[in-house]
Amino acid sequence: MTILDVCSEVGSLRAEEEGIASFTGRVIEIAAGAGGRGSGTSPTAALNAMRLPAMALDQHGFVVDVNATADTVFDHNIKIKDRRLFIRDPDARTLLKEAIDQLKDHSHLNSLALEPVIVPRMEKLPVIVRIWPFDGPAHQPGQDVRALLTLNALGPKPGPPAAILAKTFRLTPSEAKLACIIARGAPPDIAARELKISRETARNQLKSVFAKTNTHRQSELVALLLQVD
Repeated sequence: MTILDVCSEVGSLRAEEEGIASFTGRVIEIAAGAGGRGSGTSPTAALNAMRLPAMALDQHGFVVDVNATADTVFDHNIKIKDRRLFIRDPDARTLLKEAIDQLKDHSHLNSLALEPVIVPRMEKLPVIVRIWPFDGPAHQPGQDVRALLTLNALGPKPGPPAAILAKTFRLTPSEAKLACIIARGAPPDIAARELKISRETARNQLKSVFAKTNTHRQSELVALLLQVD
C-alpha cells in the first residue's frame, strides 16, 4: 500500500472518525464524572463496554490502565512497552511524545484532543490516536490519571456475533454466518468465498436474511445488523 493509497483511505474515513471522536469525548465526560462521584467507574472500563480501545496515562506518560479492547489493536506497529505506548513509526512517535510531554502543563491540556496522531502500519490502515486530557486527576483508586488515549484502528470492523444474529432474527446457523460477514460491508461474492459456498447459495441465503429482517437492500441490512451488540 502506497502513501497515496493510505491518504485516500484516511480521507474517505475522516468523517466517520470525527463522529467516533465526538461520541467518545462525550462518553469520557460521563464516565469521568461518574468516577468523580465515587462510583468506581473508570473511563477505560466504560469505553471497553462499548468496544472502544482506550488506555489511561499519568502526568509522566506512563500507562496506568488499559482496557481489553485495546489489546485487539496492538501489534508490532503500536504496543505497550516498558509501561509506555510504543509506536514504531519515528515521526508518529515524536508527535505522540510531544503531546504527552504537555500533560505536565495544564495550560495546554485543552488543545491536546484536537489534533490526533496518525500511526502508520505496515500492510494495514493507520491507527488514529487521540489524547483526551482531564482538567484534574481522575478519581481512579491509587492512580493519578491525567489523560486518556483512545485508539481508532481504521479498516473493516468485526461483525456482530453470528450466534446473537441467529437468536435475534431467527436465522439458521448458515444464514447467521453469512449475515455476520455482510455486516462488515462485504459483498455476497466475498461472503461466499469466506464460507466456501457457491455464489448461488450465498444469494439464496441472503434473500432469506432479507425476508427475516424485513430489509430490502444490503445497505439497509448492514445498518440494522450493526445495531446488534
